[in-house]
Parts: sequence; structure tokens; C-alpha cells
Amino acid sequence: MSEIVYIVKMTAAEGRRDEALAVLGKLVASTEDEPGTLQYAMHADDADGDVIWFYERYEDKAAFDAHLSSAAMAEAIGSLGGMLAGAPELRQVEVTHRKGGL
Repeated sequence: MSEIVYIVKMTAAEGRRDEALAVLGKLVASTEDEPGTLQYAMHADDADGDVIWFYERYEDKAAFDAHLSSAAMAEAIGSLGGMLAGAPELRQVEVTHRKGGL
């Protein structure tokens, strides 16, 4: 399997996390219609009030590339202006053990 997995850290500008969560929530909802997007979860960090984490699983690189070039991604990027303290930190990781399906 050529599965692709990313963990992404986004830091909201001070006091803007709720706004960013609202914008990004629409992006998460849009992934329901993305073939090849296996899992796409957004998390608010309990220890740092400005940090948002994503866990993303894709069937393959083509599915990841399709997600990046989607209209929903373009809309989210356009709507996040001023809401982030910097560029997202993207880490590709390898699943070595897993509970459950897929």
C-alpha cells in the first residue's frame, strides 16, 4: 500500500484560533467527498491555546495532491489571511502499528 500520512501543526495568531477553527472546519467537512482521503481529523491543542493539529491519511500521493489542489483548500487558504502566526508545519510520518481497519 502506498498510503501517505501527515501530521500538521498550525499556530493561530493570538486570539484567532476560534476563527481559524471555523474556517478549517469547512475544509474538514469537504474531505467527505474526496476519494482517497481516508482520514482527516482536526484537533485543538489543550496545552497551547493557539495550536491546531491535523492527522491526515491518504490512499496515495495522487489523493494527497488532489486534496492540496481542491477548491475547498484554495478557499480555506484564501480565508485564513491574518489568522495564522506562520506557515503550517507539515510532517510526513510512517504508520508502523495501528489498531483497527485500514
